[in-house]
Amino acid sequence: EDVTSQRVRERLGSAHPDQPGGSDDASADSDVLEGLRMKRLRELKGEARQFGSIISITNAEFISEVNRAGEEVGVVVFLFKQRHYHSQYMRVLLEKLARKFKRVKFCQIGHDDCIPGYPDTNLPTLLMYKNDDLVRQTVGVNALGGAGYGIDDVEWEIGEAGFVQTELPRNPHAQRHR
Repeated sequence: EDVTSQRVRERLGSAHPDQPGGSDDASADSDVLEGLRMKRLRELKGEARQFGSIISITNAEFISEVNRAGEEVGVVVFLFKQRHYHSQYMRVLLEKLARKFKRVKFCQIGHDDCIPGYPDTNLPTLLMYKNDDLVRQTVGVNALGGAGYGIDDVEWEIGEAGFVQTELPRNPHAQRHR
C-alpha cells in the first residue's frame, strides 16, 4: 500500500468536525483525493494505449477505431487484399511491428471494403492517422523502395509519421531495392 492511500485512509477514518482531519480539513482531503484520482488516470491512460496486435476492422468501424482512436494515438491502417502476395507479406511485417511498438494501433481493412474500386496495383497501402488527421501514407511497393522492401522500410515510414522513435540510421529505401 502506498503512502497516499495510507493518508486517505487516515483522514477518512477520523471524520469528526471537531477532531484534526475532520470535515474542517476538507481542502486537505480533497487535495489527497485529487492526487489519487490523477495518479489512477495516468495509470489508465498508460494501460489503454497498449495494443500489440493488428485489429481487423470494417468500413462501419473505421471512424470509431481510427478517427476516434484517442488523443495522440498513432493509428496505422493497412489496406489489403486476400491472396495478394505483397498484402500477405506486409501483414507479417506489421504483426512484428505491432508487437514491437505497442503504443501504436495497427488496423487492417479489406481494400474494397474501405474504398470501393480501390486498384490492386496500389496495394499494400498504409494510411497513418493521428488525432483524426491523415499524417502520412504509403501506396504500393514503390513507396517502400520496390518489391524487395522489408521490415526496416515499414518501420522507417511509421517513424517518419512521428509514431515511433526508430534507431535506423537512415532511410532504408532511399535507394531502390532490387
